[in-house]
Amino acid sequence: IGDFLYRFAEAQLKAAQGRLGGMYIWGDVAYRNGMFFSPALWRRIFKPHVKALIDLFHRHGLFVIYHGCGDARKIFDDFVEMGLDAYNPLEAKANLDVVELKKQYAGKLAFVGNVDVRVLEEGDPEAIRREVLYKLQAAKGGGWVFQSDHSVTSAVAPESYALAIRLLREHGNYPLKV
Repeated sequence: IGDFLYRFAEAQLKAAQGRLGGMYIWGDVAYRNGMFFSPALWRRIFKPHVKALIDLFHRHGLFVIYHGCGDARKIFDDFVEMGLDAYNPLEAKANLDVVELKKQYAGKLAFVGNVDVRVLEEGDPEAIRREVLYKLQAAKGGGWVFQSDHSVTSAVAPESYALAIRLLREHGNYPLKV
């Protein structure tokens, strides 16, 4: 499967004819309480294929983001070692906190996501404000992209989403005002 995915990625790059700026590697290997299997098994079976894809995309000058739901912190150091650019979506319900992770991985691994969609679903403007302003701390010095921690559901009122975006626009420009 890994060899097939590599050939598929090569075909995507050829078809894109240089029009890509980055690639996602999809690999849900965890759930909210941790890995689906041991990190050792991931390293033996998945890591060589993920590394090959990262290297392929980097040879084409592309930014590479790995998408993995759940709590995969046990393999974040592997992502750093492999030269991954960023990790997404950093689920808050899996006890991932981008502000804390940024302290450990600043300059080594960027993050995309972690705005708790459950807070947006609740619709409390003050809670949304706290969530957005707290998570914006991870943007100091770069290395974080504002995004929800999972799919934005139909339970998120348009007004709640608009508030989060308005707060981002008000406070998310450099120099940051958080």
